[in-house]
Amino acid sequence: MITSSAIVFLGMAVMTMIAFNLGNSLRAAINRGETVRNVAKGFCSGFCILVAILFLIAHLDLSYGAPQALIFFFHAFIVAFQMAMIWFPPPK
Repeated sequence: MITSSAIVFLGMAVMTMIAFNLGNSLRAAINRGETVRNVAKGFCSGFCILVAILFLIAHLDLSYGAPQALIFFFHAFIVAFQMAMIWFPPPK
């Protein structure tokens, strides 16, 4: 049976994919040497963090029997990876 929590979980998974796509687009622009303003990086970071928090809440609500520490680590890794994509300087 599909519950509303499962639908929210699926929605947050899709939003996380969108956040990764957005971060990847910024990373591609940075790697091409284009000017990427800090405001754009800030909004992208805010979106990624907001989605991660909402996804964490949905994930903890369902949990699927996974330990909470593992769930927190998983979401912290997602946010750290997205922030690295957004804020790291271009390669030389």
